[in-house]
Amino acid sequence: MEVSQGKGEASNQGRGKNKRYWTYEEDAALIRYLHELSCDPKWKSENGFKNGYMNKLEELIKSVFPICGLKATPHIESRIKHWSEKYSAMAEMLSISGFGWDAEKKMLQVEKAVFDEWVKTHKKAKGLFGVPFTHFDTLAEIYAKDKATGDASESFVGAIEDMDQQIENHPERGE
Repeated sequence: MEVSQGKGEASNQGRGKNKRYWTYEEDAALIRYLHELSCDPKWKSENGFKNGYMNKLEELIKSVFPICGLKATPHIESRIKHWSEKYSAMAEMLSISGFGWDAEKKMLQVEKAVFDEWVKTHKKAKGLFGVPFTHFDTLAEIYAKDKATGDASESFVGAIEDMDQQIENHPERGE
């Protein structure tokens, strides 16, 4: 029996029987609740999230989508890994000269040829060219924490915007 492959439905394709296509709304809820937990010392420590946080995420998501069927393991665990990898890949690219960020479109700005060369040696960046990454700022707040104090460090996007503003305000510096 084949299972529908519509949004939010399971598929019998992929590595296992638990392949799941997330809807935008489910992703948004997951990231919103992950952000909330990252700000709560009950769930977040200096070394990451505390035990049980995925079960709490499952509970929170079920409160919004009661019949979605999302489980802490494997669904939420897998999706958090996906978003963490995509965030890390984007953050790494934005730290390299030649890669930029369009804050309005929430997209990576780089020439296609440069991106294609990068992806050859950085497989986790695959799929990030030419598509909006609407959750990047929130993921930066979750994952770009200062390990020593727990305070949010400046995101890559914020740093880029600050540098652009400083350049606009002082274009003749250094002369």
